[in-house]
Amino acid sequence: MKMFMKLVNALTVAGLFVTGSYAKCLSEEFLCCSGSNVEVQYTDNNGSWGIENGIRCLIKQDESSNEVVQPTNQSSSTDVIYGDTFDSMFFGAWVGGDEVLPEYPQPNAKNVAAFEAVQGRHLDIIHHFVIWQYNDWEWTRNYLDVAKANGSLMMITWMPTPYTAQDILDGKGDEYIDTFVKGIKSYGEEIWLRPLHESNGDWYTWCTGKDNINNAEEKVAAAFRYLVKKFREGNVTNVKWVWTTNNGNSGEGTTLTGSYPGDDFVDYISIDGYNFGTAQSWSSWSTFEEVFRDAYDAISKFQKPMFIAEFSSSELGGNKAEWISEMFRILPERFPRIIGLVWFSESKPDNEGDWAINTSEAAVEAWKKGMNAYPQANRKNSNNSIEKPVETNEVAAFKSVSSDVAPVSSATTSVIMGDTFDSMFFGAWVGGDEVLPEYPQPNAKNVAAFEAVQGRHLDIIHHFVIWQYNDWEWTRNYLDVAKANGSLMMITWMPTPYTAQDILDGKGDEYIDTFVKGIKSYGEEIWLRPLHESNGDWYTWCTGKDNINNAEEKVAAAFRYLVKKFREGNVNNVKWVWTTNNGNSGEGTTLTGSYPGDDFVDYISIDGYNFGTAQSWSSWSTFEEVFRDAYDAISKFQKPMFIAEFSSSELGGNKAEWISEMFRILPERFPRIIGLVWFSESKPDNEGDWAINTSEAAVEAWKKGMSVYPPAKRIGSSETQNINFHIKTQYICTD
Repeated sequence: MKMFMKLVNALTVAGLFVTGSYAKCLSEEFLCCSGSNVEVQYTDNNGSWGIENGIRCLIKQDESSNEVVQPTNQSSSTDVIYGDTFDSMFFGAWVGGDEVLPEYPQPNAKNVAAFEAVQGRHLDIIHHFVIWQYNDWEWTRNYLDVAKANGSLMMITWMPTPYTAQDILDGKGDEYIDTFVKGIKSYGEEIWLRPLHESNGDWYTWCTGKDNINNAEEKVAAAFRYLVKKFREGNVTNVKWVWTTNNGNSGEGTTLTGSYPGDDFVDYISIDGYNFGTAQSWSSWSTFEEVFRDAYDAISKFQKPMFIAEFSSSELGGNKAEWISEMFRILPERFPRIIGLVWFSESKPDNEGDWAINTSEAAVEAWKKGMNAYPQANRKNSNNSIEKPVETNEVAAFKSVSSDVAPVSSATTSVIMGDTFDSMFFGAWVGGDEVLPEYPQPNAKNVAAFEAVQGRHLDIIHHFVIWQYNDWEWTRNYLDVAKANGSLMMITWMPTPYTAQDILDGKGDEYIDTFVKGIKSYGEEIWLRPLHESNGDWYTWCTGKDNINNAEEKVAAAFRYLVKKFREGNVNNVKWVWTTNNGNSGEGTTLTGSYPGDDFVDYISIDGYNFGTAQSWSSWSTFEEVFRDAYDAISKFQKPMFIAEFSSSELGGNKAEWISEMFRILPERFPRIIGLVWFSESKPDNEGDWAINTSEAAVEAWKKGMSVYPPAKRIGSSETQNINFHIKTQYICTD
């Protein structure tokens, strides 16, 4: 009966995937639906996209399975804590190799390169095991150098064999510990130390289950604190401390959290766990959920960044590739606080299991496909900027042969919508599609013409207001156009002829005050975007044009000065938009240096164009190539993000395909983008033909891309919405 109903449902749904049709959502089959049957409008002829109660959802059928697992979130906290090392989900491995070697394998350059070649991706973390009884500082230092040369961070599982926790507290390991205190301090690079791991087991000398007197949980916690204090007494500042529980307890007196040393002594919390399958007489196949659920729920009470420090799956007793795929599918919803995965890749079939990642081609492909939902993590340095990984020649050589992984973006799965629109918004500067003798304006005629072309209402009408030429009364006329159209106006407020220093000196105060009074009297919400693209060299306020009067800190101060002027005038209907250009131009420019601070910004944005071959210096650039660097750089700011100006030329490539590709990659690679404002104006002589309707194909690509998003509605409240974009193998859904 159940299979019959599934067939009926499948046939029913297949008949519903017609543009504009309505049907009852089959919540048993499609998890984009809520718990009860609700009305869904499908807008994609292929049945890929649907709209449920005004919310878009992408349904991707998983070829490997027809079963859909209902999403659950059993975590005590859904807030993702990333820590201060990586900017997004990181991936690492113990690279013991895929052969059973006569000697204990090590993460040498060859093994690192081989693993990266297999997975087609740089290792953010190289995992190493250092045993006190056998491995001294000098030996360890060699492998740290391998990680450093590879542009990777090393996590050392610091194993105090043969000591118990009580031995450590009695000072028996002090001489050994002191060599690491001095060595790591001298080394200088960040290192993650993971001592006393899996103490809730019964297999190591420090395990509570092995000796619940000398390793009583409170003693293990005290020993952890003892180690941290030793490094602090030595003024070592480049260590991050990792506390680890095993996924299950073993032995008397063991619990999942009892050895936790306290928040002041821990930087990261982690779990170790394995699916042994049927490799052992006592084991059976266990899903990722079954391996990690209990420990995840238990340690979620600690408000620290959480990752999986050791894990793998056997091939015996089940399907390893499906195990990996299922893991990636459920991570975002069921284990949302996991911010890193460190695979244990080593073949140990005789005594444990074959843990290598490449036990089968299918397992490798599942691992690579899962990682592709996340960008390459970037390192944050001390001033919170991004440090790009460096690749060794050896690794590069391996990758040149075997890597076929396309770049993917953003692991950030939380989209900050802001408090103006409830979903993706679309806007435009509607300069028209003809080269006019006078500077075009967003009058009612141009607005209507653009909306007729795209077949959709403009949420945002963009306007450029130049201080030197355009006063408040002139500006007010175009605000009335936007208001009559039911659109919001974003004003790019251009302080020509002033520099940032001029603004700080009060030279524009008289002009500014007219806008303070005018906008306050106007009453409707307005977005103001002053000092945009200051990391260029083309405007009077650009750092690249005058890095003294427009030094980045002065531009930031000038932005704050403007905001304060409006606050002093009790203006509460302005949203402030900060914009970086997609690339820097000129001395002293960076992508984020002019940011005025969270208290002075409502929205962050990027400007960028694909000039194609319109200029002698330009070449065709994809949307990814235009915006990736700036997107990654400003993602550290927790503000709603949109594209404030963009367009593509027709010269040197296919504009329609450029637009289609943009819409295709936005949800996964640029998930924090919540709005697109096209710059539509023909300027072929001096820039490029930026109009949206340079070809019918371009218009159709734009219309089709927009059709997967519901019309945005104005919220009108003061609360920020956080919409989770769940990235899954089977479906992408917003709820």
